[in-house]
Order: sequence, then C-alpha cells, then structure tokens
Amino acid sequence: MRIFATALALFFVTSVSASAMEALTEQQVEGVEMAIKAMPGGCTVEDTNIDAEGGGYEADDVVCEDGRYDVYLDGDFGITDKVKEN
Repeated sequence: MRIFATALALFFVTSVSASAMEALTEQQVEGVEMAIKAMPGGCTVEDTNIDAEGGGYEADDVVCEDGRYDVYLDGDFGITDKVKEN
C-alpha cells in the first residue's frame, strides 16, 4: 500500500509539473508582450519570463521605468495584477 501511495503522489507531482511547463504558442507570447508594452512606464519582458498560470499568464521580471514587476494576465491578455519586486 505504501508503494502505491508513493507512486500515486509521484505521478501527481509529475503531471502537475508537466502541465506547468507546457510551451506557450507564439501568439500567446506575443499577446502577453503586447499587453506589457501597452502598460504605462515603458515596460518590457523577455519571452523566456512568460509562463501559463491558472488559465492566464504570469510575466516575471517585467522591467518598467520605475522598477521590476511580476505581472499577471487573464486568458484574454488583460492585466489582473502587478506586483513590484523587491
């Protein structure tokens, strides 16, 4: 029974990690980049810092004139949150 529980837990962790690591399409990356560039403050983001997250997107290390941010977007590329990094 212990082996089964361990195997089940390992499968769950592996499948969650795999779904989080899915490659974004070029259109998704461009949509996030366009939304970031449209933000006030001359913001930019590297495409390698964009990930899918919970039906939307997360852009890490967004560089703006007033600092760095983590920016969260919905599935339609609308910005839902902007968190300044320390």
